[in-house]
Amino acid sequence: MIIPLHLLPESGPELNYTFSGQAVDPRLIPQTTVDLGSPISAPVPFEELQRFAQLMELQGRRVSPMRMVYDRLYAAERLAQAYGGDNPVLCELAITIFEAYERAGEWVALTH
Repeated sequence: MIIPLHLLPESGPELNYTFSGQAVDPRLIPQTTVDLGSPISAPVPFEELQRFAQLMELQGRRVSPMRMVYDRLYAAERLAQAYGGDNPVLCELAITIFEAYERAGEWVALTH
C-alpha cells in the first residue's frame, strides 16, 4: 500500500514506521521534495537560446526559445533571419547555435 505524502504527519510524537510488521529505517521514508533538475533537454544550451531570443527582441523580432528546441523549421528560419541581420553579435550567435544543432544531429538546414 502506498500512502500519499500529504497524508503523512510532518511533526508530532516520535513516529515508528512499519511495513508488514517490520520496522522501517527512517532514512527510507519518502522525501517530501525531490530535485529533478531541469526537465528541458535541448540540443543546444537553453541559455544560448534565451540570449538569442533577447538579442532578436532588440531587433524587433520575437522568438520563442522553447519552440526552437522542438521545431526545426522555426529554428532554421529564426537563425537565418539573425544571420542576415545587421547585428554582428547576433550573427555570430546564430552561427554558434546552428553549429550546435548540427553537432547534436538536429539537422535544421534539412527542413523542407
